[in-house]
Amino acid sequence: MKMFFTIFAAFLLMGAITGCGDAKTTIIEKASIPGEDDDHNHGGGTPNGESVGRLLIYNGSDLNAQVIDLADNDVLATLNLDAAPSAIPSSGGFRYAMLVERNADKVGFIDGGLWEEPHDDHFDLFQTTPEMSDVSLSGSRPTHVVGHDGQVAVFFDGNGDAGINASVQVMTDEMIEKNESPYTLDYAVAMHGVAEPRGDHLLSTIRRDDSVTSSGNFILPDQVGVYHLHEGEYELEQTLEVECPDLHGAAQNETTVVFGCGDGLLVATEGDNHEYTAQKLLNSSDVDAALRIGSVWGHHASEQFIGMANSRTSDLIQFFSIDTAENEMTLIEWQPMANAKPVARAFTFGAEQFVILDDQGYLTVIEPHMENGHMHWEYGTRLDITDEDPAMMPDGMRFTLAVSEGGHTAYVADPIAQHVLVIDLELMQVTGDIELDYSPASVTWLGVAEEQDHDHDH
Repeated sequence: MKMFFTIFAAFLLMGAITGCGDAKTTIIEKASIPGEDDDHNHGGGTPNGESVGRLLIYNGSDLNAQVIDLADNDVLATLNLDAAPSAIPSSGGFRYAMLVERNADKVGFIDGGLWEEPHDDHFDLFQTTPEMSDVSLSGSRPTHVVGHDGQVAVFFDGNGDAGINASVQVMTDEMIEKNESPYTLDYAVAMHGVAEPRGDHLLSTIRRDDSVTSSGNFILPDQVGVYHLHEGEYELEQTLEVECPDLHGAAQNETTVVFGCGDGLLVATEGDNHEYTAQKLLNSSDVDAALRIGSVWGHHASEQFIGMANSRTSDLIQFFSIDTAENEMTLIEWQPMANAKPVARAFTFGAEQFVILDDQGYLTVIEPHMENGHMHWEYGTRLDITDEDPAMMPDGMRFTLAVSEGGHTAYVADPIAQHVLVIDLELMQVTGDIELDYSPASVTWLGVAEEQDHDHDH
């Protein structure tokens, strides 16, 4: 997903490589790659302190991004941006920050400078100075960005008024580094859609008729197609017969992809030969009549999904656990504080928790529990993350959240207090404070994801 460093094999035995200017690449030999009889975890996150990752903090006032080394909170680089991004998610392998410039029809990349590569019987951890990438993606109105298993899919909505059709571009971190062309899917219509990458396959939305799928200012799809990669382009291989009116929001785990519909959820399950079966999970009676599930979160370590039901015309927000095996959705009593509205949500490391950050300055933890052979999610605890009055929030800003993929840590940016709090999610305590001289607009965790075997029997 970006043109950057090419590391030659002859250099792999060196402790450091000096490049242009003051840039330096440090290589750390890591644990051996596990064999069939090795049950140890040799991922690239926090064990033994090799790297806890890096944090990109976006300064909207000065239009730049600082990259912080989370081991010591040192500023590694301050990078000027050419436009204000609408979002800054991470790439599929968490090496890059993606600058989604929806109004400029562009996605740029920042190399966080931290990644690992297999080498003989071990991994080498590479650390270098963060830099802007020369690579970018172009397309009309990039909006939904979905990462999964090392890949990231960017859905470009297109512009029906201008006659520009929707499209999808998929990349890996290695493709960015080598400045390779993305895998592509081109539509014959514009739509506000979403695509979920799964290896050589892509589950992506289909829109059939404007009159059927119009919703507000967006033209929403109503079906899902299974596309297969052929010579760099995705070709339609299967159209799921289950309809999903006003489709919005999607997520996946190891076996299943879920899409939010106006009347419930479309559940697509992968079978033999990458063929998918689809079923409809209609809204339960607990879903308020004025709401619909339009946002869904999944995790490879969780058999359940989390869905959020809301509406532009209602202040009510509901969360549901979604069990696709049992074909059930269950209301989660997340017990919000008075007038609290979620501003960020995420599964934590290993899917051991689901966290909700609200506009009143509270981080709420939802936890899974096994009862009578069934998993359910319930309120766990809550942490007050600010001493400031939320009413003093600068215009156009909000509290923001990043969750580490290398351990049980969250980072909450407080624009009022001008700092980023480091939160231990196992202890639910603030364990660090990154002081700033500006109001942080957003935070993004970058680094090497630590894989974890997860036991859901809590």
